[in-house]
Amino acid sequence: MLTIPEELIDGCRRQERSAQEQLYKRCYEPYLRLCLRYAGNRDDAADILNKAFFNILTRIDQYRGDGNFAGWMKRIVVNAALDFVRANSRFRGHEPVEKAGEVPEPSLSDQHLLGQDILNLLQRLPYTSATVFNLFALEGFSHREIAETLGISEGNSKWHLHHARQLLQQQLNSTAAL
Repeated sequence: MLTIPEELIDGCRRQERSAQEQLYKRCYEPYLRLCLRYAGNRDDAADILNKAFFNILTRIDQYRGDGNFAGWMKRIVVNAALDFVRANSRFRGHEPVEKAGEVPEPSLSDQHLLGQDILNLLQRLPYTSATVFNLFALEGFSHREIAETLGISEGNSKWHLHHARQLLQQQLNSTAAL
């Protein structure tokens, strides 16, 4: 987790350009990687991040000092990414509810998927399945929260998570065979 000095936060509250620039430079790469999990390409991820930073800098007075500032920022970045997902037409084509029955427990644990190559694997997934996987496995959302956030059923959320895990397993198996 990023550590942001209090002086830098205070400078941003005073709208000091140098403090805002320092915060942006310090946080750009880690949060860009987060945005890439949702966007699929660097240009869209940069757009998401820039919108998130605008929100961070214009709403910094809403941060009361409770908890970690980087965590507060991350929540804004995730929300900006979810706004992108909701607005993106590719998301509209999620699987029908009939396919969203009970799914078996996955054979692949989330811990095996963490690492540098996860981004490349996630970018190969269907858009909705990748989004559900990100929210569940990487952001800690429940299926109920995912369903509410994305406007799908809980069963559909479970199906997309299962589908994403299956595809990731196949990708990992084919990569390991090389």
